[in-house]
Amino acid sequence: MIVFPLLCAIAVKQISAPTIFFVRKDSIYKSAQGHESLVIKHAVSPAVSYDQKLLAFIREGDLYQYDLAKLELKRCTYMNLELEDVPDKDTYPSWDPTGSYVVFSHPDRYSVIRQGKPVHPMFATEHTMKTVWNVYWCWMTKLDTKTSLSLFLGNETSGTSVFTLASSSSPAFSPDGRRVAFCRNGDLWMATVDPSSIHDLIGEAAWDEARVLTCGTQEGGTRASNETTGIFRIGWSPDGKLLALSTDRYSSTGSPRVIVVRADNPAETVSSFAGSEACFLDSGHVLYVKPYSHTQDIWLRDIASQDEKILIGNGTDPAVAGH
Repeated sequence: MIVFPLLCAIAVKQISAPTIFFVRKDSIYKSAQGHESLVIKHAVSPAVSYDQKLLAFIREGDLYQYDLAKLELKRCTYMNLELEDVPDKDTYPSWDPTGSYVVFSHPDRYSVIRQGKPVHPMFATEHTMKTVWNVYWCWMTKLDTKTSLSLFLGNETSGTSVFTLASSSSPAFSPDGRRVAFCRNGDLWMATVDPSSIHDLIGEAAWDEARVLTCGTQEGGTRASNETTGIFRIGWSPDGKLLALSTDRYSSTGSPRVIVVRADNPAETVSSFAGSEACFLDSGHVLYVKPYSHTQDIWLRDIASQDEKILIGNGTDPAVAGH
């Protein structure tokens, strides 16, 4: 007789929904149990640590850290001063599971020196300087030291007569901290990281990387002619089994799409639909922004049933703690 009410209490117990951080009017808000509140102004690209104590974000092109409990703000990078004429600066930070550091995209400038016969430019006119994105990481607990920031995943260069600089961007840590998914030249790549190799000197970390999915970028394509596709954001499911790839398609009939794939077999598509800025609410649901709508709203999509509904009105750039 005593067991029955206990079982009933367990049966009706509800798991609280994760807190969602999002951007509205260039400020970061949060939605918890249906209540929305302002977190910090003049901030985009929110990323929340797994313990929900720290918020990483981008302000005017640089990386910042905000302690959600102590309300303390720290600037992590000052690199936007290097490239005043580049409209896009640091983007999309991603926390490692321990909350020690983040990886993020940052544009670097390279001199292009051609040797041999001239080659046909990939995008319009070639310049003497090219901007590409590389993946950096920053120790958030070591911001006062000179070793707090370092290059993690660089670009690819090849050839003497054909000089190619391929961007490495949009990094995202797996929930177990052993893999970093990222985009290189439009394709999906995976870096396998050995956590035991990460020391105070960040440059000592070791990883193996490989392209795991070709996403259809056509060499010679431009936004005005041939179709191109590239990944600009990657989200892991909490169980580490799925990836949500936010892709851009440039063509007369194309539109941004979200492609959900198996992490261990990215060639297997689980779901595909029009949208952008996707992340997982949980392992069965994706948050995303619909393209070409009258207002920018955050939608919730059930991966299994494909049912969808508006979750947050007038919001973009959703983020959930740890993923």
